[in-house]
Parts: sequence; C-alpha cells; structure tokens
Amino acid sequence: ISPKPFFIICGTLLSLAKIHPMWQRIQTLFLIIAAIAGAAYFFVPIAEVRGENLLGKNDLITSAVAVAVVLLSLFALTQYKNRKLQMMICLVNMVCAFSLAGTAAFTAVQTGGTPRYEFAVGVPVLAFIALFFAWKNIKKDDDLVKSMDRFR
Repeated sequence: ISPKPFFIICGTLLSLAKIHPMWQRIQTLFLIIAAIAGAAYFFVPIAEVRGENLLGKNDLITSAVAVAVVLLSLFALTQYKNRKLQMMICLVNMVCAFSLAGTAAFTAVQTGGTPRYEFAVGVPVLAFIALFFAWKNIKKDDDLVKSMDRFR
C-alpha cells in the first residue's frame, strides 16, 4: 500500500483550508506524530474500574490538556515561516504533554481501580518525545539559517 493517496488527500484538504505546512521537513512528521498521540489519548484506557476501562476522555482536566497538545501541535505545524514561534510552541507543548502524563497517572490512582500506566503514561510520553525531536530539528534549521546569514 502506497502512502501517496494519503498525502494527496491531506494536501488537497490543507490547500482548501489555505494551510501549507512544509511536508519535506522532518519536524512536520514529528508534530503530526505528537498530534496523533494527543488524539489517541482519548481512546486509551487509563485504569480498569470494576471491570470497565476508564478512558482518557472521561476526565475533564486530562481531556483539556490532550486537546491542548493536539491543537498546539497542529498550530506549530502551520508556523513554519516563524521558527522562533514554532520552537516556543513546541516547548509549551512539551510541558503540556508532560503534564498530561502526570495527570493521567494521578487520575489512574484516584479512580481506585487498577491503573494501566503502560497506556496512560506511554501515549503522552510518545507525544513528548516527538515534540522534543521536532523542537531539536526546528532549532537545527534555525541555526542553519543563522549561519547562512553570517556568510553574506
């Protein structure tokens, strides 16, 4: 299965919305991974309470933080022309992803059920790692542009 139809559909939707992220940059991939991890948080079990799975979407605070992770990742994706702002958004988003892992662990303990830390904490940690690599690559691009300006 070729990923080409996926990129054609995404490119068409983004061009209709007048949003043009630079698909050839690796940080775009990392920001998309962070957004998907934030969205996936709604569907992963945090704890098992009386035989039922408590999902991430059942808690208001963790849901709000997960939405912030998704929206900040997508907003950072569109800010490719302003690398300083993009790096700042990534840093704020890393704090949100880290706090999502903490609130997930706290919610799992407070429910009184059996915590499932592998999912509840693993998904936000994946988002945090993806955001860190995105920030690192944005910084590398910024340093490269600065070094090119120095030679003029």
